[in-house]
Amino acid sequence: MVGHDNLIKLFKKLSDKDKLSHAYLFFGEPQVGKFLFAVSLANYLEKKDFQAPENSKLLREVFIAAPEEGGALGIDKIRSLLYFLHQKPVFSKKRLAIVRDAENLTPEAQSAILKTVEELPPENLIIFISTDRDSLLPPLVSRLQKIYFPRISNNEIEKFLISAYGEKFAEEKIKSAALESFGRPGRAIDLLTNKEFEEIKKAVKNFRGELPEEILDNNDKLAQFFEFLIADLIKDADKNLDALKEALKRLALMKMFNVNKKLQLRALSRAIK
Repeated sequence: MVGHDNLIKLFKKLSDKDKLSHAYLFFGEPQVGKFLFAVSLANYLEKKDFQAPENSKLLREVFIAAPEEGGALGIDKIRSLLYFLHQKPVFSKKRLAIVRDAENLTPEAQSAILKTVEELPPENLIIFISTDRDSLLPPLVSRLQKIYFPRISNNEIEKFLISAYGEKFAEEKIKSAALESFGRPGRAIDLLTNKEFEEIKKAVKNFRGELPEEILDNNDKLAQFFEFLIADLIKDADKNLDALKEALKRLALMKMFNVNKKLQLRALSRAIK
């Protein structure tokens, strides 16, 4: 795990003294290590080793509820989670339920889990993971201990990448991945290992106000295009200040409103020298 040393120390101490809260909300930007931290905590509770196992399914006292790709997290998965929590732990101090991408919980699912959170026995623990602390219903959020996960410094990410991938990738590529990760270790790993990003990097390099349809019509790829573009502009922030402001403005407009994407991109290209 990269960074979050203070949180690791805190949760080890709370676990050792049996003073963990009954329910947490881990929130922060994507790919900063929230889920990895939760699984590492589960491993510590079960095996006294604060790192994620290679396969989280090897943990016997953990239940992970996650939405299907692009879908909601509905009542059926929450019922399975509640059934899991009704059983007593055998291999650990606690049975730990992790609700991944909790912002996708349906209102019905949140209502179902609310009563359990209120009456959770001491041998149970629930961790909700979300990008935004306000993404859940207020009655549920008010009953959770909130833990914020910040971005990680480029230095720490670069050191991690060198130790983990130094034999596979050139130092220059590792430094570039750390810089373009925006403090998100998971993104840094993707930048090194995901070949699909090469297509988007090429689109940034050749950008003249238009994008291939496969990027323009895919919201995830379009968001990645902006991340790469902004990372490229930041390399010379003084020179590209106006272009950076314009990129952020156009990205916000496309996220918030149903605007013509092609017109937004053409307007952006005029600000990039």
